[in-house]
Amino acid sequence: MNRKRNITITLFTFSLIILVVLQGYYIYNSYRLQERDLTVQARAIADKTLETMEKYETDTNEEKLVGDFERLKTGITIQKEKITNPERIYNSEKLYNKKLEKILKENIGNTGFEIAMKSEIYSILDEVQKMELLPAGRSLVLYQTVKKMSKPLVINEGKWSSRQSKQNTDLKLDEKNYYLVKSKSTFQLLNVKFLVLKKIIPLIIISLLIIILIIILFRNSIKNLSRQEKKISQLHTTIDSIAHELNTPITTLKFSVAQSSDSETKALLERQIKRLENIVSSIHNSDSDDVLIEKKEIENYFSEVKKSFNKIDFKIKIEFIENKLLLQNDFKQIMDNLIDNSSKYGAKEIEVFIKVNKLIEMEVSDDGIGIPKDEKQNIFDKYYRITRDENLHVNGLGVGLFLVKTIVDKYKGDIEVNPKKKGVSFKITIPNEA
Repeated sequence: MNRKRNITITLFTFSLIILVVLQGYYIYNSYRLQERDLTVQARAIADKTLETMEKYETDTNEEKLVGDFERLKTGITIQKEKITNPERIYNSEKLYNKKLEKILKENIGNTGFEIAMKSEIYSILDEVQKMELLPAGRSLVLYQTVKKMSKPLVINEGKWSSRQSKQNTDLKLDEKNYYLVKSKSTFQLLNVKFLVLKKIIPLIIISLLIIILIIILFRNSIKNLSRQEKKISQLHTTIDSIAHELNTPITTLKFSVAQSSDSETKALLERQIKRLENIVSSIHNSDSDDVLIEKKEIENYFSEVKKSFNKIDFKIKIEFIENKLLLQNDFKQIMDNLIDNSSKYGAKEIEVFIKVNKLIEMEVSDDGIGIPKDEKQNIFDKYYRITRDENLHVNGLGVGLFLVKTIVDKYKGDIEVNPKKKGVSFKITIPNEA
């Protein structure tokens, strides 16, 4: 029973781990799905805000930027000059920032989103000198929200060219300014984790409750199993005590039978006393006497069996070459229990096949009520009895098949149970090696 309980605990633990992993995977996928959905909604708001802001960004603004570049000149052409402080160039940023905050707030409404946005020029290429004017890693911010982004997502990117030409009368030169300007707009939903958790918290709670409920149910099942094991242990102790107490009356019966003058009755009583001794010895797992079974003894045994079970039609077939291993009492205990079981469970015909050669083969088949297929794995357990209506009128301790299996295991043999349409067949195979 302890082995079964350990297997049950191991299977439950393994199943629980799989359940937790599946629940975690499901919650994670739900989180990612919600995160993606909320990000799409935030992007739509950012797009709408960007469209409104673009109305303020006209070609005049772009030309104004080029004019701001021109103000950096200090007597030399802009093509030879780098922009070292881009944040100081675009002096309209504060105005656009206020407009951005106002428009974004209106578009967000009561969604609960916290969105940050930024529009910037990240490259100004002087196409005449093939030189980047902005310092590495620096950009010219057109407008941005007060809240900054840690993981910005790009809404769109664009580029435009500014080509200007004018005459410098002092140097008597025609200055040509060609600029390729690249810009991008980005956004980020800042409170996405909070919004997602808010949506999936009910799912997390339900998953936890399911796992806790399963653990509680299993814990109660283990407690009930422990109580059952304790009761079964007490039952085994009681039966063992009864078996021990039977030794005295069996001894008394043996003396009484020995004084009987009726030979037929005496033989019958001796056989029944022997069966009682076998039952008691099976409970205590006593060893059999060290006597090898011979063919003549097998034939004598079945002659006595036919007399004891005269209402059953026996079909006996024996093929005997040489027995090197099987003990007499073990053989009789195996056959006694299998035949007795067949008799108790309604057999009218029993077929027995014994073959002793390189292997010892014993097969007992009957036409009784049989054994349900789902009970096959339990019938060899000590004190186990099949629970069905047909078995209620049959007396027994449930040790017969346990004893058979114990003896077969002692010889390192195998026993097969094959339920038939009507009845059951037991086949035993034992290596015939000393």
